[in-house]
Amino acid sequence: MFKTKLNEFLEKNTKTSNIDVLSDYRIGIEAKPWLLKLPVQEPFQITMGGLPLTLVDTLEKELNKFKKANIKPFFLFNGLSVLKERYTPINQRSQKLSTAWDAYYRAQYSSAEKCFQDSEKNLLLSFIHFIIQYFKQKGIEFFEAPYFAGPQLALFSEPSQKNYLNAVYGSQELLLYGVYRLITDIDYEKGSYTWVDLKSILYDLGLTHDQFIDACLLCGFEYCPQLPFLMSPQGKDCTFKTVCDMVKTYNNGIDTIRTYLPMGQCEKYIEQFIKTKCLVHNHLLFYSSNVCEPLFKDIYYRPYFLNQIFGPRLPNDVYFYISQGVVSPQVINNFISGILAEPFPTIESEEYCKMLDYLKNVRTKTLGLLSICLNDDLKHKPVKTIRWFEPKEFDMPHTTSLHEYHEFTNGYIKVPTEIISTIQNLVKDNTSTGNVISFGLVSKYYEALHNCMIKSLSQSPPEQLPPIRDINEGIFVTLAQTMSMMGYFNNASNDPSKKLLKYSQCLENVSNTKLQEPTLLLIELLRSGSFTFERLNFVPKPTFDGPPSKPSVFIISRVLSLIPSQLDNTPWGGPIDHDLMGFHEITRTLYKSLRNLIEMTALSHFLTHRIVLPPPEYFTFSTRLPFFLQPSSSMGLLVKGLLLENLSLEQLEEIFPNFTNIKEDLALASQFWDIAFKIVTTIYNEGNFVSKTIYDAFVEADKEWREIMKNFN
Repeated sequence: MFKTKLNEFLEKNTKTSNIDVLSDYRIGIEAKPWLLKLPVQEPFQITMGGLPLTLVDTLEKELNKFKKANIKPFFLFNGLSVLKERYTPINQRSQKLSTAWDAYYRAQYSSAEKCFQDSEKNLLLSFIHFIIQYFKQKGIEFFEAPYFAGPQLALFSEPSQKNYLNAVYGSQELLLYGVYRLITDIDYEKGSYTWVDLKSILYDLGLTHDQFIDACLLCGFEYCPQLPFLMSPQGKDCTFKTVCDMVKTYNNGIDTIRTYLPMGQCEKYIEQFIKTKCLVHNHLLFYSSNVCEPLFKDIYYRPYFLNQIFGPRLPNDVYFYISQGVVSPQVINNFISGILAEPFPTIESEEYCKMLDYLKNVRTKTLGLLSICLNDDLKHKPVKTIRWFEPKEFDMPHTTSLHEYHEFTNGYIKVPTEIISTIQNLVKDNTSTGNVISFGLVSKYYEALHNCMIKSLSQSPPEQLPPIRDINEGIFVTLAQTMSMMGYFNNASNDPSKKLLKYSQCLENVSNTKLQEPTLLLIELLRSGSFTFERLNFVPKPTFDGPPSKPSVFIISRVLSLIPSQLDNTPWGGPIDHDLMGFHEITRTLYKSLRNLIEMTALSHFLTHRIVLPPPEYFTFSTRLPFFLQPSSSMGLLVKGLLLENLSLEQLEEIFPNFTNIKEDLALASQFWDIAFKIVTTIYNEGNFVSKTIYDAFVEADKEWREIMKNFN
């Protein structure tokens, strides 16, 4: 394959220099391979979710290496995905995890640890936005490319670019995009680095860069299979140099293909070859003029192929917000591909599938928030959802999903003076740099905002309003629209004999901002019907049994797994639990879907200029929105151990060594339990979706929790 053949060739053409040469250099770093090399070994992270406990320390150590060498790193992240042919996914990860759990419950801990580690090879790629936030806090430069990082690095390393990069550190594929000085490795201990000079390589091979690309593609690239001749008995021993000589003999890759492939195979392979070369030559880049354009428009510039590769062209502003790490690419990827393909969960359960059914409406509205800001052709682009457990595809009618929220989507929004004054006072009183806007605050003042918006819309002619230019006012409006779309200001009961209950009321009285997100998650779990008091219905049924538990233990551990805890920076050393992992998987997909909904709500206001901020503040805005980083299920694990074994504080500290302040965490847990029990009671009495069996189970759980917490008061 391309990597093997090229790697063998490059090993013989790599140069080694003293690291001092790089002093005061501004070096572009391809983020993905750099992250995958980081020594983060946390086999049990996949079982409990949350940020890897050693990640921050590892990042700090690696960045200090750059600092010590006086290197200025500039990290380039991948952005949107290019379109690929659809395929039937294979659930290999779930199979590996099942083997790991089987070993764990047989007390074969070393084997289990290895299986857990092997089940997740791309751990850090799930935390890109946290890593970007960390870089921002540390003053480290970063950029998110519209699509691939490689072509953007090639552009930034051109001497004609302002503040260009002195060198690029990344994978060998970057040579295809014209990175002429590529650092392949830095050895800080030896004080040296290895690099390749593309100009020297081209000179030695007697090739143009275009012919070099052809040779690489014929050897097999991610989007172009290897030339079948090279897999035949006659060609299997061909080296990269041999393939280069073939291209040189026939002048280019296409004539080489025609020479070595029979007519029947030739045209189809040539089409794939040209499409891939179009991807390399005409990759979309983001320029300093805030325009997204192909690097070259040459003989291989074919708009038809470009649309097949990149999907429909989006407004330049969308690429800008991606480049600054303001929005995650996930929803935009789903839209441009026209497919929302549901990935396999780490653990499948009937309750997980029920959550996916519930989230259909949320995800459709999320897509609608994007499409409503685009041109008429894209507004009506069909998008389907595909799920592994159903053979049928479902249309997502995003075009019509926002009709009832016209007060947020028509024209500018006026924030009442009453709300502005309240926000200003909160900012004045807030000593930390955290966000002062919460779901509870929005719940309290939503009616004032809504009445003001309706009044503005009803005026004739409509009132001329300026855009919102304050971060906190913008966040308030974003959360207000999100909660409105989720039905938090509607009557929660269909029974006219019941009192009027709005879900927003459940959030209004939650004073601790740490507990706002968990409260909303709990409400959504109850609304979806995914919260039960029994063992989850796993698919397939596990070959092992977890610890025996009663309904109260399931309820309390699941509820309290929603809240954060204070942990140290060492790999997890406590027990893990299969059922809590399955429950966390349900909350994870809910958490991510809510984050996407909030991000797209904000993006719709940015694209329509209802919210206008100085460019650096958009990223700050994004990091202050809720559901940025989901906590692990560590609190649920600790509470489950406490309930099953009736452990003392000293025993808890010994069995769960990662906790740094168990007593304080249990106090927060008690506070949240009170909130949760009150919500369940209120919804049962006044709502319509908490059954008597669940309510009765919560009553029993409440008695048990209060009894066991007497030991810690």
